[in-house]
Amino acid sequence: GANFNEIDVRPSGDGEQVIVNYKSLKRTTGLDSLVSETNYATIRKLSAGSWFGKDFIEEKVPTLEEVCMLVSTENERRSSDVMLYVDCKAIEPAKVIQLLKKYKLAESAVFYGDGKTLAAIKRHFASARLMPAFPGFRDVDHLIQAIQPYAFDVPFKELNHATVAYIHSKGIKVFSDLLGKDDHGDPYRKAITFDVDLIQTDDVNAVLNTYKECEAQDK
Repeated sequence: GANFNEIDVRPSGDGEQVIVNYKSLKRTTGLDSLVSETNYATIRKLSAGSWFGKDFIEEKVPTLEEVCMLVSTENERRSSDVMLYVDCKAIEPAKVIQLLKKYKLAESAVFYGDGKTLAAIKRHFASARLMPAFPGFRDVDHLIQAIQPYAFDVPFKELNHATVAYIHSKGIKVFSDLLGKDDHGDPYRKAITFDVDLIQTDDVNAVLNTYKECEAQDK
């Protein structure tokens, strides 16, 4: 199965950390209002699943705490170790770290965001595993010195042997987002050939099967 579950975190108007990808609630719930300007009591009344189908009309926008509770409970029940890939949209670092620590998920989580946000996370949690976007060779050494990242997110179109090898030479991992048009076999094989450490995908089984195919060819 998957190693990480990605969650997009941003605060509601009254400071509740909620899981919403977009700044506006319109695409997910139909309400044309910014998450940051809507209190959680209002968000909680909205359907987050009706756009997907009538069977999902009762689905609500989850809070970060609800997600942490679910992941922690399921990890214990299944004796698994699924980790959180926290996409920090506009988070309140202290609250996010507090919740992740509460459910013993902070140490294993990876935090993606801009340099300013990741530096703030580091101030609240020194051992946080940070993942900024790869800034290019001109700025990469400065960023490494500034925040000591755990990984870099390298866009698929920028993947090549030299970039991956350089990042690895610094003891840093390489993640790559293959969602959308690149979420299929040929890009998977390219990323695997380049020795990427993690592939972000909507089709975990397809990626795993491609890994097995590549391993079989190498024998």
